[in-house]
Amino acid sequence: MKRGIVFFSVIMILSLFIGTNQNLSAQVLEQDSLALVALYDSTDGANWTDNTNWLSDEPVSTWYGITVSEDHIIGIDLQNNNLNGIIPEQLGDLVNLTTLYLNNNQLKGNIPDVLGSLSKLSILYLYSNELEGVIPEALGNLDSLTYLVISNNQLTDSIPSSIGNLSKLENINFSSNQLSGPIPDSFGGLSNLRQLTLAGNQLTGSIPASLGNLSNLTTLAIDRNWLEGNIPASLGNLSNLIYIALHSNQLTGEIPEELGNLSQLTFLALLNNQLTGEIPQELGNLTNLRNFQLSGNQLSGTIPDTLGNLTNLEILFLSHNQFTGNIPKSLGSLTNLINLQISDNQLTGTIPDTLGNLSKLEVLDLSSNQMESFIPPKLGNLDSLKSLFLHTNQLDGAVPTTIVNCTKLSDLGIENNYLDQLPDLSSLENLDWLVIKNNQFTFEDIEPNVGVPNTTFLYSPQDSIGMGLDTTLSLGENLTLSITVGGSANQYQWTLDGADIPGANSSSYTISSAESDDEGSYVCKITNTIATELTLYSRPINVTVSGAVGVVDHLTQIPKTFSLYQNYPNPFNPSTVIKYDLPKASKVVLKIYNLFGQEIKTLANELQTAGEKKILWDGLNEQGQKVSSGIYVYQIKTESFSKSNKMLIIK
Repeated sequence: MKRGIVFFSVIMILSLFIGTNQNLSAQVLEQDSLALVALYDSTDGANWTDNTNWLSDEPVSTWYGITVSEDHIIGIDLQNNNLNGIIPEQLGDLVNLTTLYLNNNQLKGNIPDVLGSLSKLSILYLYSNELEGVIPEALGNLDSLTYLVISNNQLTDSIPSSIGNLSKLENINFSSNQLSGPIPDSFGGLSNLRQLTLAGNQLTGSIPASLGNLSNLTTLAIDRNWLEGNIPASLGNLSNLIYIALHSNQLTGEIPEELGNLSQLTFLALLNNQLTGEIPQELGNLTNLRNFQLSGNQLSGTIPDTLGNLTNLEILFLSHNQFTGNIPKSLGSLTNLINLQISDNQLTGTIPDTLGNLSKLEVLDLSSNQMESFIPPKLGNLDSLKSLFLHTNQLDGAVPTTIVNCTKLSDLGIENNYLDQLPDLSSLENLDWLVIKNNQFTFEDIEPNVGVPNTTFLYSPQDSIGMGLDTTLSLGENLTLSITVGGSANQYQWTLDGADIPGANSSSYTISSAESDDEGSYVCKITNTIATELTLYSRPINVTVSGAVGVVDHLTQIPKTFSLYQNYPNPFNPSTVIKYDLPKASKVVLKIYNLFGQEIKTLANELQTAGEKKILWDGLNEQGQKVSSGIYVYQIKTESFSKSNKMLIIK
């Protein structure tokens, strides 16, 4: 029945051309007319988006998408027109056709071999359909072809070497198919080729060195295949090249220094291969480069200072390699940089403060290296910054308060470092994601930032606080354990060997008249009613009690004089023990001062019983902040005794 309908439509259109309307017969040759009817019928012409005048008695030149010259059809432009079906063999009869645009439709089936007979065809666009099967060898006969674009289909098998015969070709695009086999060496003879795009297939083998002969080439995109072997040094001959994408293959060996000759290059993507060796210094000559991607290889050595010459660079990806040494300060010259990613390497040293010059930077990722020291306050100059990732390094000190100047910041990841102070970030209204866990932050850092991130705030766990200590007490001796933690809503619980000590719910705990039951490991557990997801733990103080139980003379032994001993250890970091003797019950005031006489910390201000005393200072001031390194004075005062000693804290 369907064949009868098709036959009827053919008869009907012929009657238009040779019957009732004689003036139409001169418009196009009969075989051209039949080819159009076949195209209409095989692609569901009735449901095209636009089928104006098709199969009507109007001049063929008025039919949508058809160009006629001297009674011949020379152009078909039906792109993006909802053609659904197969390409008919009859199109091979349009021997005067110069342009064929059938892209962005729903065409299925094979590309007909007969298209290879269209000797005048200059442009063939079949991309973004559902075509399958092989690329016909016969397409190698299209001597006039300049554009061959059949990307985004389901084509399989190898690329015909005959395509290399098409000497007038300027553009080949076979990307996003399922093509396999090697890139034909014959492509090296396409001297007029400007664009070669074979990305997103399953091509194997090596990159032909003959591609280095394509002196007019501006675009080489052969990424996302299974290519292996070295990058040919001959690619450095392509002086007109603007775009190179070789990423996501299995390429090995070193990056050829000859690529530094490509002075017109703006895009260079070699990421996700198995490249080794160092970045050639010569790549610093590519001063027109805007996008440079080397991530996901096995590159090593230092990052060349010469990359600082690439002042037009907008994207620099060097992550997931094996780079060592420092981040070059010269990168601070890349003032057009928008995205800088150097994560997952083995970089050391400090973060260059010159990075604060990159006023257009939106993403900075230096995570998973071995960077140390502090975060430069100049990073607060990055007022375009949206994402800052510094996690998993060895950074210490305070997060600079200048970070609040980065008002566009949405993602901040600084976890897994040794950072110990975090500013109030509540002014960062765009902050969505904040991860600060596994540092040395305490509740005073976290409380102001609870509720600030719009979606995610991960702040637990944090490092233990204070310094672990092993100490021995004599029977009957006293020892005050103290911990200082910033925060306005802290709750304390001292534990002995993991069990809560009843009533030990303050920041200090005194072991009075030590007995054998007091032996064990003491830890203070600190929670907070605002930052409810975090529990801080002091480092354990392991106490041993010496002497026989029941020896009354030892238990009742009282010092004969007031004494203040040298702290131990000294120098220290971060904690030390101060020991003193009280021959009688006394009101004791024990304070820490700096060398300017400014009060830093009160360790005791209370009535204490007679005996030998010990108290722990954890190196924090009254606000729970770590004091800086240097010399400090500790002073004890009672009603009848006063003495001072000096101690040294180091970092």
